Amino acid sequence: MRVHSSTAALAALLGIGLMPAAAMAQIVPVDIPASYAIGTQGATIQGWVTNNNQDQLRQHSWSVWAGLNAASGTTYEGKELPVWETWLGTEEVFATPQSKLTAAGGDKLAEPARHFRRPHQFAHLALLRGNAVPNDPASSTQVVSFNKFSPAAAKFIRSPQYIAGLQGTYEVNSQTALNKINAAWPSGTPTENRSISEFPVDALELKPVMSVVKATGLTPMPLWQGPAQSTNAKNPTPETWKVCVAIDPAATGDEIIPAGKKLSKEQIAALDASAKAAKLSCTVQYYAPVTVLYNFKLSAEEAQALSKAQQVPAAAGDYGVLVAMHVNTKEVPFWAWQTFYWQPGADTPNKYPGSKQGQPASLPAPYRNYAMCTNYSQQVPAVATSGQTQKMDVCFNPYLETDPGIPDGIQSNCISCHALAGVGKGPTYPANYKQPINLFADKQYFTNQATRADFSWAVADAPK
Repeated sequence: MRVHSSTAALAALLGIGLMPAAAMAQIVPVDIPASYAIGTQGATIQGWVTNNNQDQLRQHSWSVWAGLNAASGTTYEGKELPVWETWLGTEEVFATPQSKLTAAGGDKLAEPARHFRRPHQFAHLALLRGNAVPNDPASSTQVVSFNKFSPAAAKFIRSPQYIAGLQGTYEVNSQTALNKINAAWPSGTPTENRSISEFPVDALELKPVMSVVKATGLTPMPLWQGPAQSTNAKNPTPETWKVCVAIDPAATGDEIIPAGKKLSKEQIAALDASAKAAKLSCTVQYYAPVTVLYNFKLSAEEAQALSKAQQVPAAAGDYGVLVAMHVNTKEVPFWAWQTFYWQPGADTPNKYPGSKQGQPASLPAPYRNYAMCTNYSQQVPAVATSGQTQKMDVCFNPYLETDPGIPDGIQSNCISCHALAGVGKGPTYPANYKQPINLFADKQYFTNQATRADFSWAVADAPK
């Protein structure tokens, strides 16, 4: 048996046996603990947005990160899972064939929902232009556990909805259902009204991004140091980064050090050669134990799925490591947006696109080894007062938006992109992020032949 909880301890105290593994409740999704106050501060957060209180917004986003990584009370493979690892994934939430990882009832998992896929947004531009989606990933170092959904978000997606302006109830967890909604709008329905219902305020959607560390030996892991430290400043995907960290699966701790303090020149040269063979542009400049990243050992099935998605060989016993995560919370009408990426040691030069600024001292390892950028409005300040100049609020993730399949990704803005999520006729991405989109009114993006998905690309990309 690989999943444990207080059930085992209670059974031992009572002197009774446990039910067979197939019959017992295993991984059950749990909410972020109430002490983090996620989903209860909408008016306060909106006030911070209006008044451009960036310090308070960052503090709140760090609370989201801490809450997601709080102990869940459930252990798997001998390690206690963080809250987010107990949540359902795409296969459990959407109308696809029932995942064999899902027990009867649909909410109890035998294993964490890690459904490795190539990030869907890499294909959006190709599909928009009518081109075939490339067979090979644009990056050799990226893969995503496509989406994770908090209990409130999962329940919302899986439940029939009453939609303002339409009669009866509608499903939203398949393309067929979404197309039915899009065809049901009465003639003349204003574009701003053509939308599914809004998610509840305590809903969260996640996009965790994974890579691989081999079970033995040292693995060169690219480290984001900004576009200037890339061989492609326009599309600085991870395999173009010039700096690598030698990750040691046999070591523990939370320290990243110059490679020369731990490794010989011969070892570094051999690692540089292996990085080049893996089509990476980096040289090894640092050394760190695998514990500087959130990690877990891959099962044979997970390794096979990850290898297929990532096209980097993975085997059972290798480590899946978390290198990034998009986090969207429906605490305010246009959602609150924060994205995290692996950043051990010092911040990226120029703190671009984010930093560890304001990170609470109480945040434990490995979660303190991630930097963050936030995006609560298209422009900052969101509301300009006399004499203030607004500028677009750039926020992107180096592991995702640097891909050439995303227009102007390193100048992108979460709200401007996600506001366009929907089904029907209309573009799916802004061509650039030089100015804000007139939300729900710009006829270039919001048409009377489309239905918005409340900022959720996960819903807009629902399976057939």
